Amino acid sequence: MIGKLGLSGWDLVSDPADADAVVINTCAFIDPAKAESTETILAHASVKRPGQQLIVAGCLAQRYGEELRALVPEIDGIVGTGAYASISEVLDEARLGLGPVRLGFEAEPEHDFLPRLITTPRATAYLKVAEGCDHPCTFCIIPKLRGNFRSRSTESLVKEATALVQAGTRELILIAQDTSMYGRDRGARRGGLAQLLEELHAIEGLEWIRLLYLYPATVDDELIETMARLPKVCKYMDMPLQHAHPEVLRAMRRPSNGERYLEILDEFRRRIPGITMRSTFIVGFPGERPEHVDYLEKWLERAELDRVGFFSYSQEEGTPGAELGEQVPEREKRKRLIRLRDVQLRASARAREKRVGRTVRVLVEERRALRKGDPLREALGTTQALVGRSMGEAPGVDGGIFFSGDAAPGDFVDVTLAGATAFDFYGMMREAAVVA
Repeated sequence: MIGKLGLSGWDLVSDPADADAVVINTCAFIDPAKAESTETILAHASVKRPGQQLIVAGCLAQRYGEELRALVPEIDGIVGTGAYASISEVLDEARLGLGPVRLGFEAEPEHDFLPRLITTPRATAYLKVAEGCDHPCTFCIIPKLRGNFRSRSTESLVKEATALVQAGTRELILIAQDTSMYGRDRGARRGGLAQLLEELHAIEGLEWIRLLYLYPATVDDELIETMARLPKVCKYMDMPLQHAHPEVLRAMRRPSNGERYLEILDEFRRRIPGITMRSTFIVGFPGERPEHVDYLEKWLERAELDRVGFFSYSQEEGTPGAELGEQVPEREKRKRLIRLRDVQLRASARAREKRVGRTVRVLVEERRALRKGDPLREALGTTQALVGRSMGEAPGVDGGIFFSGDAAPGDFVDVTLAGATAFDFYGMMREAAVVA
C-alpha cells in the first residue's frame, strides 16, 4: 500500500498529526488482535482533525467493514485484504466524501505495483508467494478473511524479488498461509515451491532464502531435496503443527498423525544435517483432555525441536471450533501451556548446547547497547554489541547472535559461538570475515 501511494504522489510521515490521511492496517485473527486493532482505530478517531482522512485496512476491515463504519463514523474508507491495490482510489474517493468500502478478493494476487517501501531492516524483506488458504482448520478464521489459496505467478515473484535485491535486500523470507502449497492451484501437483526456489536462487546478489509456514501435508520430496541442494536456501524449517495427538488433530481438521510428523522431521534431518527446526502448538483446544497433553509432552521429548511457540486456544467467532463442546477453562489452558513450555525449554537448551563452538555466518542487523545486569554484557565484557542472525534464526521469533567487532548492518561476518542464554547466542567475530 505504501508503495502504491508513493506512485500516486503521497509522502509517508511519521507523526499522524502531520498526515492528510491515516491508514490503519488491522488484524482480526484472535481476540487480542481484534482488541488492539479496535483500540488503535478509536484512538485515531478521537483526535482526527477536520479534513483528515481515516482509512481502515486489513483483516478487521475485511471481517467487519460495514459494522465498523456504523460504529465509528469518523472512518472515511474501508480496504479489505483483497483490495490493497486500490488504496489510492479509496483515498481519492474518500476525499470526495464517498466513503468507499472495498472488500473483494482479487483473482490474481500479482502485486506488480512496484516499488515497495520496505519497513523491515533493509537487508531483509518478506516475499508473499500466495494469498488465502484452502485448509479447513476448525480454529482458524483465515479462509474467511483471505479467501481461497491463490499462488502468485513465478514471473511476478522473480520480478519483485529482483527489485528488492537491487534495492539492497540480502535475505528473502518466503511466506504464505501454506508456503509449501505454492503452485498447486496453478497446475503443479508437486514441486511448485522447489521450482520457485530454483528461480530465486539464480538472482545475483541474493544471499539467503528463508521459508516460513510449511504445512505437513504439502511438504514433498522435491522441496526437501531442493532445500538440501541449494546453498542460498536457509537450513531452517518452520512448520506449525498445532498438536500431535490424533484425536485433537482430527477435531482441528488437521493431518491427524503425530507419528507421521516425526517421520517428516527425521527426513529433514537426514537430508539436511544441522537444520534448525521450529514449530508452534495450540494448547487447550476444545475436548483436549489430560491424556492428550501427556501424549504431546512425550511427543515433544521425542521430536527434539530447536524452538517452539505455544499458544492458548482462542475461541473465535465464526469458526467451527467456537461451537464445539468441552471448552477448556482459561486457567487450565495456562497450566498446560506452562507445563509444555518447560518441557520444550529443556529441549531447546540441548539444541543450543550442540551449536556452541561452531562458527556460523551471521547477517549483521544492528549495534545495541547492553543494559547493566544483562548476562550478555557480562559474557562479552562490553556495553555495546553487534546483533545479527545466522541461517538458524528467523527475525522476530528466534532471538539473535551477539558479538563484538567492527561491521555494519547488512554485512555478513563469521562468528564463533561461545555460549548461549535462554534465547540468544553470543560469540566472537573472526577477523577479516566481513563480506559487504
